[in-house]
Amino acid sequence: MRNNNLMDGNLSDESGGVSIALSEFVTVRPSDGERENRAPDGRAIGESIQGTPPSNTVPSNDKSKHFKPLLLGIDSLYVSYYGQLAEDWDKKLFELKEKAQSEEEKEQALAQVTIGAHLFEVRDKGMPRFPYVLLDNCFFIKINRGKSSKLPMAHIQISSEYLAAVGPEAAVQDLSFIMNTLGLVHGAATISRADLFLDFTCIDDLSTIHQPDWVTRANLMAKYFDCRLDDPFTGWVIGMGGDLHARLYEKVVEIKTKSRKTWLFSLWQANGWQGDEKVWRMEFQVEKQSLKQLQIFSLSNLLEIQAALWRYLTDDWLRLTTPSLTDNKRDRWPNHPLWDDIANVYLSPVDQPRLKRFRPERLPHDERIFIHGLGGLTSFMAREGIEDFSEGVGEYLHQANKFHEHSAGGLCGYIQRKVKSKGRKYNTINNRQNLVGDIQERNQKAGDYRRIKEGE
Repeated sequence: MRNNNLMDGNLSDESGGVSIALSEFVTVRPSDGERENRAPDGRAIGESIQGTPPSNTVPSNDKSKHFKPLLLGIDSLYVSYYGQLAEDWDKKLFELKEKAQSEEEKEQALAQVTIGAHLFEVRDKGMPRFPYVLLDNCFFIKINRGKSSKLPMAHIQISSEYLAAVGPEAAVQDLSFIMNTLGLVHGAATISRADLFLDFTCIDDLSTIHQPDWVTRANLMAKYFDCRLDDPFTGWVIGMGGDLHARLYEKVVEIKTKSRKTWLFSLWQANGWQGDEKVWRMEFQVEKQSLKQLQIFSLSNLLEIQAALWRYLTDDWLRLTTPSLTDNKRDRWPNHPLWDDIANVYLSPVDQPRLKRFRPERLPHDERIFIHGLGGLTSFMAREGIEDFSEGVGEYLHQANKFHEHSAGGLCGYIQRKVKSKGRKYNTINNRQNLVGDIQERNQKAGDYRRIKEGE
C-alpha cells in the first residue's frame, strides 16, 4: 500500500513515518537465491511471459538494445557546517571583500585567498545572511560571520564536475579541511540538498508519455518543448516548487544549450555511449526538509541508503505506468517496462568511471575565446576594410598602442591589469603570491606545520 500522505513534493511522517517507509525499501533487493531462481529471460520460475517486463537483474540478450544505463549517482550536493568563523579570518575576508569592491582593477585582482590546494576568488558581494562568498571550480562557499547557533557557519555547493572527478566522500573530506581552517567547526557536514540521477539511453519514444501516465504524489507537473529542435520534446518536471521534485530530460540538449558540461561525454563513452544516441537523465532533487524527514542528515547517512532512497523515489513517490482501460484505480496500474529498468538500476549498478582530467580553475570554453574573443579584431578589420589577417593583426596592435598611450602603463599596462583580473576570476593566477604580508604569513604557517610535525 502506498502512503498517500506524501503530497506536493513534500514528505510527511504521519501514519508510521517516512523513515519507516524508506526502511522498507532497504529490503527490496532479492536474496542471492531468489536472483538465481529465474528463467534465462529474467522471469521468476513459473511466471507468465505475457505482460511481464524484462528483469533488470538477469537481462535478456537484447536488453542493452532497448535500455542502457550510462551513469548514476549524486550530481549535486549542498552541505552546511555549523560553528564559528575565526576572528582573524573574519578580518581577513572583510578586507578582501573591500578590495573586491574597489574601483581600481589592480585592487580587485587582489581579492583572492589560498586555502589548502584551492585558490579562491573572494566576491565583492555576499548573499542574504552570508556576507562572504568564496568560489572556484570545486566549491561555492557562503560564509556567515555571526554567532547564531541556528544559522550555519557556512553553506556550500559542491560542483558536479568535482563530484564526478573524486566522488562525494573525497570532496567532503577536502571541504572539511577548508572549513576547519576557517574556524571552529561543530560536527560533520549536514546535507541540505542532494540530487540523485541516472543517465541512460533507450529505444522508447518518451515524447509519447502523457500526463495521466505518471502516478505521483506531486500535484504539479510540466512537459517541456524546444521548438528550435527537430525533435522538440525535451522532458518533464514533476513536483516543482516542493522540497522533493523530479526531472526527466534530454541531457545532450541541456549540455549544448545550457550547462556546457561536455566532460560528461567521456564518462558516458566509457559505458558504451555511441555519441549520436539521445541520453536521458532521470533526476530527483531532494531538499532539506525532505532529507530531514527521511532521517538523512550526513553524507554517510545518504551513502548508506542511497539505493533504498532511489527505490523509494521510483516506487512510492513517482512511477511511469502503462494505463489500464479496465481499472480506474491508477495506483494499481503496472509500471511501464522502461520504469522497471530505471527503478531497478541499483540492483545491477553500472561501473562508475571517474573524470581522468579535472582542474579546480573555472576556465572559459574555447568557443568563448576563439569565436567570441575574436569579435573585436574582426570588427576592426571590417571597419578599416582590411581582409588580410596578418595585416589586420598588425594594424590592430598599432592602433591599440596609440589608443592606450595616455593610460597608465600604456597598452602593456592595460593588458596586465586585465590578465590579473581574469586570473582572479578563473582561479588561475595568484596575484598575491609576491606580496610581503602574504609571504610572511605563508612562512609562518610553514614553520608552525614543521613544529607540529616534529612534536615541539
